[in-house]
Amino acid sequence: MGLHISRIEIRNFRNFQHLVIDDFPAHAVIVGENGVGKSNLLEAIRLVLDPSLPDARRLLREEDIWEGHPGGLSVRAEVTIVVELQGYDTDDDAKGILSAATVDFAPYTARLTYRFAPRTEIEAAAGPAVQVTGRPLTAQDYDFVVFAGVSETNDVRRIRREVALRVLPALRDAEADLHNWRRSPLRDLLERLPLDPANLAATASAIATAVDHLTKDANVAKLEQHLTERLQAMLGPRLAVEPTLGFTSSQPDELIRAVRLFLDTARRRGISDTSLGSANVIYLGLLLEALSQQRQDDQFVATLIAVEEPEAHLHVSLQRHLFGYLLRSGPALILTTHSPHIAAVAPIRSFIVLRATETGTVGASTAALPVTSEEAADLERYIDISRAEILFASAVILVEGLAELYVLPALAAAAGFDLDAYGTVVASVHGTDFKPYRALLGPRGLNTPHVIITDGDAAPDKRGRREAGLIRGAGLHSDLTQITPLVNQVVQLPAYGTADYPTHRHPVAHALQSVGVYVGAQTLETDLCTLFGEEIVQAFTELSSNPNAIDDVRRGVANEQSPTVDLEVRTDMLDRISDVGKGRFAQRLAAHIRAVDLPARIRTAAQITTPDTPLDTQTLHRLGTAAYLFLALNDISHTARGTTLLAPRQDATDTSAPRGTDAAGQ
Repeated sequence: MGLHISRIEIRNFRNFQHLVIDDFPAHAVIVGENGVGKSNLLEAIRLVLDPSLPDARRLLREEDIWEGHPGGLSVRAEVTIVVELQGYDTDDDAKGILSAATVDFAPYTARLTYRFAPRTEIEAAAGPAVQVTGRPLTAQDYDFVVFAGVSETNDVRRIRREVALRVLPALRDAEADLHNWRRSPLRDLLERLPLDPANLAATASAIATAVDHLTKDANVAKLEQHLTERLQAMLGPRLAVEPTLGFTSSQPDELIRAVRLFLDTARRRGISDTSLGSANVIYLGLLLEALSQQRQDDQFVATLIAVEEPEAHLHVSLQRHLFGYLLRSGPALILTTHSPHIAAVAPIRSFIVLRATETGTVGASTAALPVTSEEAADLERYIDISRAEILFASAVILVEGLAELYVLPALAAAAGFDLDAYGTVVASVHGTDFKPYRALLGPRGLNTPHVIITDGDAAPDKRGRREAGLIRGAGLHSDLTQITPLVNQVVQLPAYGTADYPTHRHPVAHALQSVGVYVGAQTLETDLCTLFGEEIVQAFTELSSNPNAIDDVRRGVANEQSPTVDLEVRTDMLDRISDVGKGRFAQRLAAHIRAVDLPARIRTAAQITTPDTPLDTQTLHRLGTAAYLFLALNDISHTARGTTLLAPRQDATDTSAPRGTDAAGQ
């Protein structure tokens, strides 16, 4: 990748008290909710790099200062914007242009800084010394400087001419720009053509002949005469004009301005005959071609293009095709978007997520995502298929499969937590390999609050392997030094189903819950039996007319609610559910769970007779296998909306065995 922005730091500008994006992607896709500052981030870049921005725009006003600043301009607020560039290690032209800006050589790094700060004043009484006024300041007391490197004397105007930044605003009128000779990128392409003067002269002569032939029509001549008489009467003899009709100038040096872009070989369909979205794509294509030609002619050393919300007026399939291409080729491209279709085809290491906090908008980048190239490719395919929901989420619940996708939102609704209202997404990883997704959502990725819900798979499988869930969860611990000790604890657990098994399992499960990993006892369907046995039987009855199958499910529910579990009865129940389809069953079960008053159901199951008694972790642990689901929802609820579903923990280290549950416990 060629020259590109590699780092941005912003202080006290609009949404940003202090924004730092250390790993700014070469191709950047900026996402975030409305009002979070996506356009303001582009404006900050323009203050540093845009050669078309007049100095008047670089003189900020009170509303440009971070809204949380105590006093703003009156108390000497300063705005600084630092943009660093990399990718020119092998570009001698760029090294020359950026020599004064270069602050590092491994790799080559150029730094450009915009600073908006109070002017100093010379007080006559103090002699020649420069003094700073003590009165409240206004915008008139401020000035700006944009400099290269570390010295404010290093001017950046030449750099701005050589590093071309073009910003295309959202919902611009591309058709009008293409028809306006001064603004059309077609102008640059045409004016740099080495046209044959003899051919131009011959063309001009032919046009003049054609115009003369047209004006011989009596109706045209009559219209010209009427216009002449009317305008002479309106303007008088001193400002007389002679209006003459024609279809272009016959001057050779002006012919090029009459050239228009048509969309068919018959030259019948022009830009005005196409859609707004197509006009935007055509404009962008002409701009990219013009910039490519300028770069080949050494007019500048690099091109940076920023486009706001390019999805406007574009069909979904065109969004995916166009930006899937642009984000993997061509010059450095910065997009702000709300479109999951654009995000779905973007490279996984191209995302910047902006989030609002009480201390200003913060950002996270996936440019340094700690995954292998194979994992990165898997994540890109996953985001493409899932339409990039997790990129736009405020919080994420990662689950294994389709059944959880149906059940978790219903369980949250039953608990009084609307996931959609708080931007919380339940995302299936379609398996048990959570590591790449945890990396994507982690502090070196999107830094999105998230929890993981996974099956316990505690009982031995056909190969004799047990506790797959706890081992899997231990491998997801955020503290790498804790993984091996936790795995050793799991390996040393008593046999599944023994009396002291729950007591020994609980500390391991609790340690994982403390880092957002919630491990069930066995599998979702069996874990739900404790609280939703009636709903499970009812949902299955609606899907199956086989009385033997219904009886197996009914016996299976009772089996899960007993102090000890018969594994054969459990297997019969799970086989019957698989026969109707786990996804189909979960979808039907979700409708029943959604209608439950979950806090009341928990109090009844826990034999709590006072309706106002708050729920706590001790109560949930006594209920057994469904506790981890509610605890996970409580965790993500606290993150997403600032409130919890539970009362404050009275004893987070309670290790007493759950009462009235299966031997697996939770």
